[in-house]
Amino acid sequence: MTSSRTKHLVLIGGGHAHVFVLRAFGLKPLPGVEITLIAKEPLAPYSGMLPGFVAGHYTLEECQIDLRRLARFAGVRLIEGAATGIDRINRRVHIGGQESVPYDVLSIDVGITPDMSDIAGAAEHALAVKPVSEFAPKWLDLLARAEAPEGPRHIVAVGGGAAGVELILAARFRLTASRSWAERAANPFSYTLIAGTGVLPSHNARAQRLAQVALQRGGVRVIEGDSAVAITPDRVRLRTGLELPSDAALVSTRAKAPAWLAGTGLARDAGGYLALRPTLQTISDDDVFAAGDCATVLEHPREKAGVFAVRQGPVLADHLRRYLEMRQLDPFVPQLRFLTLVSLGEKSAIASRGGWAAAGHWAWLWKDYIDRRFMARFSRLG
Repeated sequence: MTSSRTKHLVLIGGGHAHVFVLRAFGLKPLPGVEITLIAKEPLAPYSGMLPGFVAGHYTLEECQIDLRRLARFAGVRLIEGAATGIDRINRRVHIGGQESVPYDVLSIDVGITPDMSDIAGAAEHALAVKPVSEFAPKWLDLLARAEAPEGPRHIVAVGGGAAGVELILAARFRLTASRSWAERAANPFSYTLIAGTGVLPSHNARAQRLAQVALQRGGVRVIEGDSAVAITPDRVRLRTGLELPSDAALVSTRAKAPAWLAGTGLARDAGGYLALRPTLQTISDDDVFAAGDCATVLEHPREKAGVFAVRQGPVLADHLRRYLEMRQLDPFVPQLRFLTLVSLGEKSAIASRGGWAAAGHWAWLWKDYIDRRFMARFSRLG
C-alpha cells in the first residue's frame, strides 16, 4: 500500500460483511480515504429472511438492504456493475462494460453462485435460490399461477440442508396452510423434499428429529439417499430412476465461488474459494481482503453460512480502517459453536447449538427479532 495523501478503498460486492463496512465508515469517516463500492445490483438481499419472504411473513422490500441509500450515508461512490477481474500489477478492478477503477486497498465480498452443473435442465427449469433477484420474481409468478384451478400443484425442493427444509415448509405454508382456495379440494398441492444425505445433515441429532417431525406434520414427502439428476418443466428425475411430478423445483444444493476469481492470481483453497489469513487478508496479497462465502480462512475453516459473514463484518470494517491507518491487525478466530435458527414455514422454528435443540413459536420470535434488528442497522441511518 502506498502512503499517498488520498487512499482508495474499493469494495467489490454488497454482501453481509460489506454492509457493516459501509455503516462503520459512515458513522466514523476516515479522512484521506475515498471509498468505492462495486455491486451488481442496488439492493442487497438478506438471506436469513428469504424463507420468511417465501412464506409471506415479509415483503421483498423488508428483506433487502438499499445499497444506494447506504452508500450515500457513508459518502461512498457506488458503481452498479459486475467486477470481472483484478489487475494487481496496475492495481485496478475491471468492471464489465465500464472503465476500470484504481485501488490501494481492496476488499471482496461477492458470495457464491449456484452450482447446478450435475443436474441436467436445472439452469433452464429450476428455481435456484440464488441470486435472490432472479428467484423472487419467479416465486411471485408461481404464486399468481397457483391461484388458477389448473395452476401448479407439485412443489419439489432439492437439498436437505437448512435452506431446503426452510423453503419447502415455507412454500407449503404460503400455498396451503395460509390460504383457503376452494380448488385445492379437487386439485391439492403436493410437497417433496429430496434430501440426498439426510435432513439437516450438519445439525445435531435432535434438530434433525425436530425437522423430520415438522416435515411429516406438514405432509412433505422426504426422499433420502437419492439425488436429482435432471429437471424438466414437469418432472424431476432422480439417480435411481424415480421420476417425480414437479411444477416447481426449488434448488438449494451445491454452490461455487464466482468463476472470475480464478483469473485474479490470488491463492484459493481446494474448493476454489479465496484463501485468507486470520486477519481476513488474502495469503497472496496484503492489500486484498475478503469475507463471506467467497473466501475461506485456512487456519479456521467454517461452513458456508450467513452467520459467519455477519460475524466477519465488524472485524473486516475494523481491519480495513487499521490497515489504512497503517496499524497492526489482530487475528480473528470465529467461534466453533454457534446458534442456528431454522424456520419451519409457519411462525415456528428450530433453535440449535452444539448438541442442544428445541423448537416452537418462541424460536421464531427469537429469529424474527435477530433478523429485524440486523436489518434496522442499515435502514435507520441519518
